[in-house]
Amino acid sequence: MRLFFYLLSPFKLKIGYFFCDLVSFIIFILNTNIVKISRGNINIAYKQNSAEENEILIRNSVKQSIRSYYETLYCLSRDQNSISKCIFKVENRFLSTQTKRDSGLILFSGHNRSIDMLLNHVTNYEKITGIFKPIKIKAFDVFVKKSRKRSGSDVFETNFSGVKELFSALRENKTIAMAADQVPADKMGVFASFFGKDAYTTNLIPSLHSKTKSPIVSVAIHLDNETNNLYVRYNSKFPFIENKEFDARSMNREIEKIIDTNPADYNWEYKRFKKNPEKNSNVYK
Repeated sequence: MRLFFYLLSPFKLKIGYFFCDLVSFIIFILNTNIVKISRGNINIAYKQNSAEENEILIRNSVKQSIRSYYETLYCLSRDQNSISKCIFKVENRFLSTQTKRDSGLILFSGHNRSIDMLLNHVTNYEKITGIFKPIKIKAFDVFVKKSRKRSGSDVFETNFSGVKELFSALRENKTIAMAADQVPADKMGVFASFFGKDAYTTNLIPSLHSKTKSPIVSVAIHLDNETNNLYVRYNSKFPFIENKEFDARSMNREIEKIIDTNPADYNWEYKRFKKNPEKNSNVYK
């Protein structure tokens, strides 16, 4: 299986990006669903921009999304040391400078470039407990889980049992990590503002924080536009303590800050607003 992913990503990232950009050009010309969904999301999030500005952002976003898929394939076919060399700098080196904690730690991010590339970076410093949606093709699901566990981290499915594992890990002063911008299942989230529009949002992280008082740190991977290199940025350090409210809106606001660092890095092709209070409304028509 590893060879299969290697054959899909045989080049180093910068060379692979060249071929990804050719693919993204074709996708944009064909106006595929990736383009249409990205256009809908970006026009909502950056409604203050001109139509021309947003079209440029949409084009760049599609390009970076295709690149991020290549980054994931690259991660699944290389060893951890090789992947780590793809990150040329880390801003706010939180995990490498922290002292011993007396509590658990909650790390969260959005779908900014490759989650696997970010996970590889984090597990250089911490063994984490995470939850992920299973892949529909079983063979791929087994391999990806194994790949994500290779640093000694624990990975569970996004279900009730997985949530219990997160809670237990925090109680044992361990670190948990998850992407917090996917649309949760019915009755598993709340509506909260995201770029000025109500979006159905998981309240799992606020709930875990409330029950365990574990500090929260957001982290993301970005592309440096001048050098075409990847870097990791920790966007906050222990800002949400026991006496400070942290809810779904606070979490969305933190994800907005991550995205605003370089909006093209975000995977805008997810239907983030597919559930909204106006049940008959569909922003992706």
